[in-house]
Amino acid sequence: MTPPPVTHRTAEENLGLGYLAAVLREDGFEVRVLDGWLAGLTASQLASAVMSGPVPLFVGFACYRSNMDSAVTTAALVRSGMPDVPIVAGGFGPSFHTGDFLAAGFDVVVRGEGELTVVELARFYRDGTPVLDSILGISFRAGDGVVHRPARPLIADLDTVPMPARDTLGLTLARRSPVHVQTSRGCQASCTFCSIVAFERLGGGPTWRQRSISGVVDELAALAARGVEHVKVIDDSLLEPPRDLSWCSALADEIARRGVRVALRGQIRADRVDDAVLAELRRAGFWSFACGIENFSPTALRRMAKRSRVENNVAALEAFRLAGMYVQAGHILFDHATTTGELEENWAGMARFSWTISKGVFTEMYAAAGTAYTRALARTGRLEAGPAAAGTAGLGNAVYAVADPAAAAAYAALKRWQRSHARIYDQTVDPLAAPKALAPRERPEFHQLCVALREEDLRFFRSVLDLVHAGACVAETVEFTEARIVETAPFYVRATARVEHAYRRAGLVYDAEDNPFLC
Repeated sequence: MTPPPVTHRTAEENLGLGYLAAVLREDGFEVRVLDGWLAGLTASQLASAVMSGPVPLFVGFACYRSNMDSAVTTAALVRSGMPDVPIVAGGFGPSFHTGDFLAAGFDVVVRGEGELTVVELARFYRDGTPVLDSILGISFRAGDGVVHRPARPLIADLDTVPMPARDTLGLTLARRSPVHVQTSRGCQASCTFCSIVAFERLGGGPTWRQRSISGVVDELAALAARGVEHVKVIDDSLLEPPRDLSWCSALADEIARRGVRVALRGQIRADRVDDAVLAELRRAGFWSFACGIENFSPTALRRMAKRSRVENNVAALEAFRLAGMYVQAGHILFDHATTTGELEENWAGMARFSWTISKGVFTEMYAAAGTAYTRALARTGRLEAGPAAAGTAGLGNAVYAVADPAAAAAYAALKRWQRSHARIYDQTVDPLAAPKALAPRERPEFHQLCVALREEDLRFFRSVLDLVHAGACVAETVEFTEARIVETAPFYVRATARVEHAYRRAGLVYDAEDNPFLC
């Protein structure tokens, strides 16, 4: 099962649950899949659903750090009703916060990739073998201590993993949410802030693996036969060597040969994008991408250990524009060493590409557990507080200060501005970023709303930069921001009305929470 997370995004399926169910069924086990996020279930409703069925061998939770609290509550309720049933947690959250999950009452934590481990755990709970302390990739409580077994190597051939179970497909389609498909796992980059790279490295070996084109198109065809028209390819990085232009062409050819017609949205690195690649991916069915631009300053990109340079970012965005594709441009505006010069470079870049889809102008690098960035901050004594520090909503990220006083004054202003308008940003972007199952004719209205918000943000960003160049301190930039929020309130009232009207026209519902990372 997976409990609902604390998130500003609307519900999407958990493909990890589907993969785990598939490998267990292939090994002869009966599996019930409960997706509390998609189904809109509370912790008590999830626990009741578990206890309404036959007593299971064990109960497994797929967790991020953002649904840890609801997982702990659900697990406690299950424990009270089924005290002898083991409770297991796996996923990014338990992998990087193993001790927290064990201390909260979970019997076993699965660290890293879970398909092989969960089958061995199921056999142990059914047959007693293999014994628990021989299973790789798990941690468990034993007596007064904790046993951490060595990491399990990653699955080398992803084509050996069966297609994910689709128990929740009906819920996904009913919400007009995208159906997820994974064609590869991991990323070959080494960005300092990235939890994906840290997760893939838990097991050693290559940090990027791929499925065959035939296997991917088999899955797309099977989904299309069940009425699926909109697919989100959830690869961490769609194109990594040996994938290249010829791979894009082969994918497009195979999809065309099989007559599969699905709209695809993916995630791609800026330094993998060019006109020819996008042309072939468009022929395959891609109409939109998320692209980690991150920054328009070369010094900031170097601190992140990004392999993309500013020139790559600019060329990629120009290629997306020429291809007529929607692109959600990921940015990380602030880290501990941000300067006003870098902010100027970013303002100029954002203004040049104001048509990209973004959730406001303010973002900051999260100091997440397990990442190279967080380790570097800790080594240099820059971490300010623990995981429950204010500003992280208790979601496991540590905090740090922006060292440059002028940049810190801009940080305070832009974060206050972002917090004031976060909900309208998230609601406006969600239909294109998730993306929802929109017809092509429904997309431009949401895009135009995104651009209108973006242009107002950039005007404010410019004003803040002018203010800090004039020597304004934090208190002065915040006072300016509060006044500007009042002054521009009518604009956001009108924008909210337009967004809600667009939702009604498209038949969509936005039921996410406020952005927890700005609390």
